Amino acid sequence: MAQLWHYRVHVESSSYAAAVAPKAYGKFFHDHEGKFFFKAVALQDWPDQLNLIQRLEAQAALEQLNEDHATGVVVEAAQAGEILALAARVGLRVLVRLRLDEQGLEVMGRSIEGWRSELETIVALRGHPALLGYLLDFQIPPEATCTRARLRETLAKIRTFDEHATFGLRHGAETRIPILPEEDFVYGEYAVGCEQDLEAYVVELHSWAEARPVIVAITGRPTESEAAPTHGYDASVADALAAGAAGVVVPCPDSFTVLRKSWLLEAPSVSPYLSLNGNCPPVAAAAPMVSVVICAYNAERTMRACLESLRHLTYPNYEVIVVDDGSRDETAAIGAEFAEFRLISQPNQGLSAARNVGLRAASGEIVAYTDSDCVVDPDWLTLIVAAMERRAFDGCGGPNYAPHEEGRIESCVAAAPGTPSPVLLSPGRAEHLAGCNMVFRKAALTAVGGFDSQFRTAGDDVDICWRLLHAGLSLGYCPAAFVWHFRRNTARGYYDQQRGYGRAEAMLYAKYPERFNRLGQIRWSGVIPGLARTIPAASWRGLFQRHSTGPDDSPLEPTPGLIAFLPQTVEWHLVAGLALLLSLAFGLRPWLSLGMLALGPLWALYYAMRVRLEKCHDGLRARSLVAFLAFTGPLVRALARYRLRGSARQRLQFMTSPRQRPTVDLLSRQLRLSYWKESYIQRERLLDRLGRLFTRARHPVMVAPQWSDFDLELHPSPWVRLEVKTATEEHENSRVKTHVLVRMRASGLARAALLSSIVFTLGAWAAGLDVPILLGAALFATSAVTTLGEMFESGRLAYRAIEASAAELDLTPLGTAISRARRAPTAVPTLGLPRVAAVERAQVVAD
Repeated sequence: MAQLWHYRVHVESSSYAAAVAPKAYGKFFHDHEGKFFFKAVALQDWPDQLNLIQRLEAQAALEQLNEDHATGVVVEAAQAGEILALAARVGLRVLVRLRLDEQGLEVMGRSIEGWRSELETIVALRGHPALLGYLLDFQIPPEATCTRARLRETLAKIRTFDEHATFGLRHGAETRIPILPEEDFVYGEYAVGCEQDLEAYVVELHSWAEARPVIVAITGRPTESEAAPTHGYDASVADALAAGAAGVVVPCPDSFTVLRKSWLLEAPSVSPYLSLNGNCPPVAAAAPMVSVVICAYNAERTMRACLESLRHLTYPNYEVIVVDDGSRDETAAIGAEFAEFRLISQPNQGLSAARNVGLRAASGEIVAYTDSDCVVDPDWLTLIVAAMERRAFDGCGGPNYAPHEEGRIESCVAAAPGTPSPVLLSPGRAEHLAGCNMVFRKAALTAVGGFDSQFRTAGDDVDICWRLLHAGLSLGYCPAAFVWHFRRNTARGYYDQQRGYGRAEAMLYAKYPERFNRLGQIRWSGVIPGLARTIPAASWRGLFQRHSTGPDDSPLEPTPGLIAFLPQTVEWHLVAGLALLLSLAFGLRPWLSLGMLALGPLWALYYAMRVRLEKCHDGLRARSLVAFLAFTGPLVRALARYRLRGSARQRLQFMTSPRQRPTVDLLSRQLRLSYWKESYIQRERLLDRLGRLFTRARHPVMVAPQWSDFDLELHPSPWVRLEVKTATEEHENSRVKTHVLVRMRASGLARAALLSSIVFTLGAWAAGLDVPILLGAALFATSAVTTLGEMFESGRLAYRAIEASAAELDLTPLGTAISRARRAPTAVPTLGLPRVAAVERAQVVAD
């Protein structure tokens, strides 16, 4: 079994500790002692060679920086050798800046003569324990254009001189250099006083960096109003670290540039990090109580690592509630080992029910949820709660990343598509938060009624986020507040997960049909970070330095449309298979249909080529396995979605009998009903009852857009959709007459089946093939009869449901009375809806 403490093992393993040098892991840097923040000063104008006196002065200066809570320096390549030796003595990390001109970039593929000294520096410093990495500063004029391919090729060749070092590109306002996937960390420059807010800039950088640290270099001169007593950059440093930056670089003060002062005699405090008192990220003045809820079911493999990581949270005011949802293994026993945490055991009721138990038991005003197969970053709560407080979010979340896996199969499964991901409307706002990393205000969850208990294994996070947004509440996103999420460790576990997601999508479709496309896939308004990079024909733009007014007005990346996903769908393969059969039946060349079938594997291969794999597992066999999972995973998910959508619908059962006969127009495929009420009643109440009745039976109900000529769209069958339209007539003394019109229409599936059978028959007739003509005619007749039969049954169902809903509201029918309705009192429908006694008049009021 793979080690669970990967985020700690990655730092503490013998091979890593022997190297001593720090590494970028997740959103932060780690060394043999653990996680650290790179709080650096950029040293400038230092001599290339230091004499004895200068070396003593330099060491004293670096010691002063260390005492002022700085942890590193940024130096030029020429001074790197001298400074690294001194920095190692005082415990500082060094980021070496390599200035590379445009001419060298042009000829990098043929010669390296222009960068010989810089590359020799990399070779000379290789493996130094104080070396953080290299900052590649490409000196490219603003008017010049630099292609991503050239940059990626250059970076790959430079990396060969030290494969174990970390590399990043300088992204400044004066150059147009995109962020590359190959960068180990993202280094961006922020000019003090620019239009864009610093927090917004850091959040935007994080969104593009994904699972990499962000270093922010603060440039320019702060105004007097922003200056702190000890240093002008104090406020900016605090803001950047509070927003989740893994490192901050400030300019070197004038008195610290060329060793003009004797640091042995006078060493003033020049570090803005002194005001932080060593706290990174900064501690908020007020820390509201947070209840962390862990819902666990048969989680003994990962439970101990999860709870151990919660013990080391830096947040000062929190509690942990473990809800054991009827586990049959040692989950509860492991939870009991952590005496400071509260353990609640209950029979298995599903994930949503367990989340609600934790919500009711929470004593904090904020409730944080993560999963039992997650290991949280120590600053997870500190960062995410600070983001909620600063921007008054009702809910907030962060990313989840797969940790290091020792086995190749586990690593490939972690890289396969379909993992839980947030959906972002902008770098700082979310449409959906992953269930393994979401935090809400308790009052907000209580206001929307908590989690829906029908979601037992998945879909609960999507449902709660949509309900919060529908209630007018806000969801934020803090990209630095991440958790390590252990994926399924076998291919079978991966397929089981995809089936669970497919079933959850089917349940969500019944509840929110307006949020799904025609293929039954969720139609997100936002984007999934990094998704477009793995889809052919979906452009992935690099981040160019620009100014914006905040994190909410900067797009993350283009949103791939439905067409971009078509080759991965079941529907595409069914159409391609039908086209292949038609080609063979008519004696045509099957190249088009074979090409359509080939697009699915090609899409999967493209994904496998673009997805990130750990270097220790990367190879042809691993990429091939990822491609296979990328091809079969979406198909398994879609089949599970269709299977549940076909079986989950319940038959509507009524205890009432219809009281009036509808007016039916067979040619227009519609029916009419009318009702009378002595006191005023809104027609929306009738629509609400009708919609609730169908929703409880898991029949999708959609509220029509404002410009439509109907009010509700019902989907009682895959072959039929119903359009319900209402109108009211107001009479004297607040009396009202309500008219209901129901139209029966063929669904997209029915129209596609009819059209396909017609095309098949006409093609067979044109080719003079008798057997295919009969087959096509039979297909057309079957489709037509099925559609008409479903229309009749759906119309009858809508008629009964409208009558039952009207009876609940005590509406008097105005149509032709049914004889048994005159003799029997009105009852109410089932499905657990509130019952309202309905008194039927002896005489039906005439229209």
